[in-house]
Amino acid sequence: MSRLVRFTVVLLTCTLALVIGACGSDEDSGLKGVALPSDFPSDQVPLIDGTVLTASGNATKGWSVTVQAPAGDSGVLDTAVKKLTDAGYTESQRTSQNGQSVVVLTADKAGKTYWVSAGVTPAAASGGSSVFYTITTS
Repeated sequence: MSRLVRFTVVLLTCTLALVIGACGSDEDSGLKGVALPSDFPSDQVPLIDGTVLTASGNATKGWSVTVQAPAGDSGVLDTAVKKLTDAGYTESQRTSQNGQSVVVLTADKAGKTYWVSAGVTPAAASGGSSVFYTITTS
């Protein structure tokens, strides 16, 4: 599958999940909103501050999380990337097309390699203020 097709599928899936998103709470992570999956690697994958709009997945297949940033964070993708690079991640790819941007980062932590795609799209219900994360390990 080409990168553009994968990029488009991920963004459309996340946008749909954002529109359908539910409410809840996650006391352990310090984030508001929907609870993260019980096996989500919070210690290895720092997320931006804000409200978790959607969260799904598991250690076997990977996780997808959407976080809406607090009002006033105009550079939400840069904030997400900085938080990850400050935690030891290395940016390996950055793609932008039609206002949609995705950054792929990787890090070796706790004996695993973590791949994180962080993206934003102005077409999301919350505008460009949400970060869509896709996390996998190997």
